[in-house]
Parts: sequence; structure tokens; C-alpha cells
Amino acid sequence: MKTPITTVKLYLQVLEKMAKQNKDRETAGHLSKLEIQIDKLTRLVSDLLDLSKIQAGKLELSMKSFDLDDMVGETAEMLQRTVESHLFVLRLGSKRRIRGDRDRLSQVLINFLTNAVKYSPNGDTVIIKTGVKGGKAIVSVTDQGIGIPEEYRAKIFDRFFRIEGDRERTYSGFGIGLYISAEIVNRHGGEICVESMPGKGSTFSFSLPLAAEKKAKAKKR
Repeated sequence: MKTPITTVKLYLQVLEKMAKQNKDRETAGHLSKLEIQIDKLTRLVSDLLDLSKIQAGKLELSMKSFDLDDMVGETAEMLQRTVESHLFVLRLGSKRRIRGDRDRLSQVLINFLTNAVKYSPNGDTVIIKTGVKGGKAIVSVTDQGIGIPEEYRAKIFDRFFRIEGDRERTYSGFGIGLYISAEIVNRHGGEICVESMPGKGSTFSFSLPLAAEKKAKAKKR
């Protein structure tokens, strides 16, 4: 499934480059928007593959030591290039190396950020924070969006869960992104949570134990 999508994206990039060389801004703009939709399709296919791996108990993690702030900063910068409607504001303060699967945790952050943009159509800023509290490294994403009613918050990380309501039905999705994110965080021995109020935005966060890093250092000694 991924191979034909990747091929389409490569051809789109070639066509966009040709349009820019010919100074055809209108065509280049359309191709750029089409590439964004291809990226969304790629993420959807990846989510479906991850879902099947989780159900089969085959979701693997590549555990390595890495700088949490660097991962968060790089992920936000990468995604910001494709987002024009919102500004990502970084407030990095963990200053810690943790042990985990860098790519998978970046995937969780991407899910948080894309949801923050999608569900805050009237907002223009997304706050991304890192820090340390109670022996845990914490990453949070705060938006200015529509918020989540209290009765739905406990189910928001369930598989295929979608909020029912006239406003919420206007947003596309299959309800698997947050489920996969929760599985990834849980398999790191961490916790994932949401704080929200209808009409005042949401804060999605995940925490990771710092004890894993200490154990890794002890083994090296």
C-alpha cells in the first residue's frame, strides 16, 4: 500500500519543481496542496498498519537513549513546514535524555499536533511544552480549539472512538490515531492524558518514566 503512494508523491514533487521553474505559481500551489493530502493518506495507511500490528501483538519498539527536547523540537519544526494556519510555540524545559523509541514517540507528538490544528479552526497558536515533574518527563500540546465534553474524555483514547455531535461530525477521521498513541506510550511504561473544556481548548500530554534512563546508565557502568 505504501509503495504506490510513495511513487505518486515523488511524481508530484517533480511536477511541482517543474511548475516552479516555469514560474507557474498557480499549478505549483495546487500540487503543493495535493502533496499535503498525500501525506495525510500516508499517515492513514501507517495508522492502519500499526493497528493491525497492535491487534496481533507485533508492535515493536526500538529502545535507545535520546534527547527529548531535540526530538520535540525537530518534530514540531518538520510539521510546521506543512502548516500555515497555526504557529507552533515551543517551550522546552526537560533537558533530559530518555530511553525509548524516538520515531514512535515522535509519531505520538505528530498525532497531538495534527489534532490540535484540525480541532481549533478559529485558533492560530499551538503551545508545545516539555518538562520534568515527579520523576517523569512530560510532553504536552495545548490548542485553542473546540474542546472535549467531560463525558467523552475517558473514552477519547479508545479504538475507533469518535465524538458524536453536530460540530464534531464535520471533522474527518477514523478514531485510531489517539488509540495508537496511547498504546505506544503505555508500552514505554508511560501515561497519556487529556485536559479539556468545551469552547476553551484542550491539552494532550504524555509522561515517560525517568527511571528507565537511570537503569540504562547503571548497566553501562
